[in-house]
Amino acid sequence: MHASYYHKAHACIMVFDVQRKVTYKNLSNWYKELREFRPQIPCIVVANKIDADVKATQKSFNFPRKLNLPLYFVSAADGTNVVKLFSDAIKLAVAYKRNSEDFMDEVLKELENFELETKEEDSPAEETSQGEPVCLSPGNG
Repeated sequence: MHASYYHKAHACIMVFDVQRKVTYKNLSNWYKELREFRPQIPCIVVANKIDADVKATQKSFNFPRKLNLPLYFVSAADGTNVVKLFSDAIKLAVAYKRNSEDFMDEVLKELENFELETKEEDSPAEETSQGEPVCLSPGNG
């Protein structure tokens, strides 16, 4: 994903489908990319579709355990643990935002300010003189 996708993120929820191993295998790549752009934000791992595979809740998933990440077993279909997941994610995001010492927050803030300044400088379609617009197109003499 593009770096701008992570801009101003204060938490991350990484979801895999318990019925599709490829989604679980993607977690390490997703996590690596996340940490490249947002090295310190809280991250939660979610095992989804437990309604379709109840035995999944009995499995041990190494990825979140190795990285000491919280793991939630949810079902988006029947709502199991969905409210709890988002409630906890919001609490983590708010706590992170309040106590953040992540230098990337400052870097992204500066970049955002720079982009706004650049846009303003690049598009001077009109300039004002005594409060009146002056068109800068050719033929205005």
